[in-house]
Amino acid sequence: MKLKIYNQSGKLKLTVNTSSSSTWNDELMTENAVSASFTHPFFVQLDVNDYVMLEGIKFSVKKEYKPKQKNRQTYDYSVKFYAPVHDAEQVMYLNLADGQYEPQFSLDGSPREHLQKWVENMNRIYGENRWSIGDVIDAPNETIEYSNTYCWDALSKISEAFGTEWWADGFYMNLCRCERGERVKLGYMKGFTSLVQSENSGDVKFFTRLIPLGSTKNIDRSRYGFSRLQLPDHAKYVDRNTNYGLYEHVESEAFAEIYPHYTGTVSIVRTEEKKGDDGKPFTIYYFKDSGMQFDPCKNEIAGLVKHVSFQTGDLAGRDFEANYNSATKEWEIINTYPDEDRQIPGGNLIPRVGNKYIPWNFRMPVEYEVQAEKDFKAAVDDFLARYSEDISKYGGDTDYTYIDRNAVPLILGQSVRLLSDEYFPGTGYRDSRMTKVTRKLDNLSVATIECTNQVGKGWKKSVDDGLSSLQYVVGETLNRTVVDILKSWDGREPSEYNVFSALRSRAEHLSKKYPDETKYLIKLLGGLVSDDIRSQDFTSGAFGSGHLIKTDPATGRSYLEVDEAYIRLKAVFDILEIHDLSHVGGQIVLSPASMECIKVETASTYYEELVDSTGDVLVDSEGDILQVPVTLTVPAGVYRCYFKATDGEKTIANKFAVDDLGQCREFNIEEGVHENVVNQFYWRRVVAIGDDYIDLSIEDCAPGSMTPQSGDTIVTVGNKMDKDRQHVIILSTVGDDAPSIKQYAGIDDYSMAGKEVTVLSPKGNKITGQFIVEAGSSGGENLGGIELPDLEEIKSDIHTQ
Repeated sequence: MKLKIYNQSGKLKLTVNTSSSSTWNDELMTENAVSASFTHPFFVQLDVNDYVMLEGIKFSVKKEYKPKQKNRQTYDYSVKFYAPVHDAEQVMYLNLADGQYEPQFSLDGSPREHLQKWVENMNRIYGENRWSIGDVIDAPNETIEYSNTYCWDALSKISEAFGTEWWADGFYMNLCRCERGERVKLGYMKGFTSLVQSENSGDVKFFTRLIPLGSTKNIDRSRYGFSRLQLPDHAKYVDRNTNYGLYEHVESEAFAEIYPHYTGTVSIVRTEEKKGDDGKPFTIYYFKDSGMQFDPCKNEIAGLVKHVSFQTGDLAGRDFEANYNSATKEWEIINTYPDEDRQIPGGNLIPRVGNKYIPWNFRMPVEYEVQAEKDFKAAVDDFLARYSEDISKYGGDTDYTYIDRNAVPLILGQSVRLLSDEYFPGTGYRDSRMTKVTRKLDNLSVATIECTNQVGKGWKKSVDDGLSSLQYVVGETLNRTVVDILKSWDGREPSEYNVFSALRSRAEHLSKKYPDETKYLIKLLGGLVSDDIRSQDFTSGAFGSGHLIKTDPATGRSYLEVDEAYIRLKAVFDILEIHDLSHVGGQIVLSPASMECIKVETASTYYEELVDSTGDVLVDSEGDILQVPVTLTVPAGVYRCYFKATDGEKTIANKFAVDDLGQCREFNIEEGVHENVVNQFYWRRVVAIGDDYIDLSIEDCAPGSMTPQSGDTIVTVGNKMDKDRQHVIILSTVGDDAPSIKQYAGIDDYSMAGKEVTVLSPKGNKITGQFIVEAGSSGGENLGGIELPDLEEIKSDIHTQ
């Protein structure tokens, strides 16, 4: 690969050809870097922030690099260029609030709040708002201690604390499971030249027997009979996929927030101002819930203090001790004091009417316990399903022709359906995503891919955002103002409780702003108004394909071009202009052979009349004409089409060949004939030739082929086997792109689709093959799509040498 290396000012520094070992490695939460190896005849030092561009990404040198001198004329380079996310290895994660510059602090916040500080610190180094927050999971607040932590390590701390993954998409930092894109299918000989299974890292959790420990919240053992929430059938463990072996796991933290609970709504808020023993004033916040139909004080559990946890509003994610007044039906929030000058609730962090909250640490009515057991069972099943699946890595080397032909994105997180009846018996596939992609710089479609549903880093003993069912249960518990987004790869069904992402919307909804398409049927029951309707494979002219109906913007006239038209009742033509497909001195069609048919025979027997020597017809005693049977020697299954072998002066050679595809397109219409007007069309294989005839196959032909007739002009348009006879040139003054000259090649069947290789037309030109501009010509800047020499690069190479 020709690699251009620039200095940090953007000036071209070096242009090199990399070796075949050079790669671009992108691995989830690990590395995104280009490893380039090459030789150069001169010593050129690479400085910090020298960079290369690859698929729109800027990869930079992080440390000064000096090549290895191999001899007096050769220097070996083996250098790494890193993606922008690796800048995080050089930037400290600081507390910048209120003008601070503190490297040691703790932060109690949501995933977005922790990630926001990361973005602020990264942009601090850039001096501009370059990084932004991408997709972030919703989860309860977590307290993370940061002590002289680099932003790279902070990402690991945050992802581990919230049990998810981090990954960069350009300058967007995401904190969620890395999976994206419309799912692509890959398998052995279907994108992979090999398929291999490998072991995952040791810290990836896997088990087939789950011993779930339910929450103790709102559980009164004296009445419930257990100190923890139980499964509906009181089972002590749940098994799944034990054919992989029996691996046990105990889990409690993932289910800690599933318990018998009531989600209430604040209906009234009031405050009281008081003073403490030290004389300092403070505010007490009270609120009522008009929808709560039970008295927490009558359901107290000995030794426990009542709490309320806010789900929405300014206090969302915060928990407080609380007292309940049965007489006034009012909650009193017990203040917390983060420091000497602040109380919570207080300032902007206060309860408001409409906020959702959950009270706990008291016994709930029985119906709430029954529902909690059902939620617990659903969460356990989802958790076990997640971690009892095969955690192996699957992947292999790509077939670059398949990758290019099917436009398979080789990007981190790309959603994949791995196909193999042997590796995945029963289903024949496994849905996964790309977690490591190593691409060759020589050909970026040549890659080694790893796919797995589990990665070691960032895993925590809690359910990640991929568990949609448990997310719903916890989401109902937390009930934050967070929208459940269905991504482009998400297989869940749309509902009233989720929305499509922008990419999913673009994939499923037709655009009114940009060109778009769909492979599914669209019924326009209200009608269609358009000045241009055409098939996607449309090409104009006698040998064109597809259909077109449009209004010509130049003339304002409507225009129709199709292969066949059937008019059921009546057609009225003010002017009818008939164009036959002919082969006259190369004026219309230039092809290997043509003929005008003068007679057509098939294998049959007919009777001829007997005549005497004077030519009179003979009759029998009863006056009937005497006849004798005559059998034609034409083979069965063919139409024998004859042509004149001589014009009276010279012999006309038969230029047809076996396997030619003989075509006829003509109108058989006479002046004054108005009914049953049809065109003559057939396209048949030549199976034999003679001095004055060709045999056309009856069975091997294009759909809709008609019977050959005397007077037909037959032209060779392609050949089944001989590539040297699979071409034709059309000169046309009719059609949507007329006047035009067109070349067709590779015609080996009864279709012209995709065979048009060259077009010369005022409405657009297309040239396939080498295009040579002789010295002295001008206008090179108008040749779109042609890569012209890079003069700056040539100058740079000369200067370097």
